[in-house]
Amino acid sequence: MIIRMLGGVVALVLAAGVHAATDYPSGYTKCAQNTGATCSMSGTRSVALGKSGSFVYATKTGNFACIGSAFPSNSYTESAWCSYGPTSSGSSSSSSTSTSSSSSSTASSASSSSTAAGTINMTIPSATGTVINSGTTTIPAGTTKSYGNQRIGVKNSVGNCEDEGQIPVFLLEEGATLKDVIIYGGVNGSDGVHCKGSCTIQNVYWEDVCEDAASNLGAGSTVTIKNIIAISAADKTFQHNSKNSTTIVQDSYVKNVGKLWRSCGNCTSNGGPRKVTINNVKLDGVSASVVGVNNNYGDVATIRKLQIKGYKSGSPEVCVEYIGYDKSAGKESTKVGEKWNTTACNVSKTDVTSY
Repeated sequence: MIIRMLGGVVALVLAAGVHAATDYPSGYTKCAQNTGATCSMSGTRSVALGKSGSFVYATKTGNFACIGSAFPSNSYTESAWCSYGPTSSGSSSSSSTSTSSSSSSTASSASSSSTAAGTINMTIPSATGTVINSGTTTIPAGTTKSYGNQRIGVKNSVGNCEDEGQIPVFLLEEGATLKDVIIYGGVNGSDGVHCKGSCTIQNVYWEDVCEDAASNLGAGSTVTIKNIIAISAADKTFQHNSKNSTTIVQDSYVKNVGKLWRSCGNCTSNGGPRKVTINNVKLDGVSASVVGVNNNYGDVATIRKLQIKGYKSGSPEVCVEYIGYDKSAGKESTKVGEKWNTTACNVSKTDVTSY
């Protein structure tokens, strides 16, 4: 009888231990499995990834992708779960985890690619997951969103990369930053990234640009694009529509495109000025020109440290001046030609080299 009673006690203890070893820390809310699914939450909080009582931690703001690379360790399989804590404090104090609590203080930047300033990366990283959303994902004003190199696409609104007016994969509001994401290639890449105001696009990779990679749409804004890779834009890579605004492209690699950047030649209520700065950029395969400016609207292109594979003078044209028109004129902009050291084309031949 005593042996039988002791056996029962042991069984109860073991059962309690199994029950305690949950897939989320005490006080946390389980939100998504480790497949790249989105965890929806508000504010800045401690978040955890783990299973069976063992966790790693990070700090995240707003919705985040549940994916191993967003945490100090990505050794967990798809059976692991993400969860979030009730406050913005550091890691959970739960002592039932087998992972050292010292890893819990790792900041949310753990998923970011730490590309050194001035370094040009020419290889798109392997995708850590793939999601095609039904509509555009908005990055709220003043927030930073990192996807841990997840591949993200959107159901194309028109289904053809040659058609205008496609929806973007991402819409960045004033002061937003988009980082560490691969834009789905082809049709599901749709119209890439739209910036409604000043924004930063960093460590973003376009596998196969559909309509445009990114568009500057915020009057008076500055759009900073850095450490990116964009491949196969049949026409423009970066479109600039907003007036009194600036686009900056730096420390980046672009391959097999029509143009790197273009100021809108025949927008509704067209005008300017629009400015672009190209600094420390490598190009491989440009079929038309590097940039196109409307000299009649006061546009200015400033180009420094531009490397073009196999470059020879005039092939491709570097800075081309145009005469822009309002859409009501019913015609395309008129090409003036390639220019050097002018008010609109602030570039010298020594700023462009071959590699």
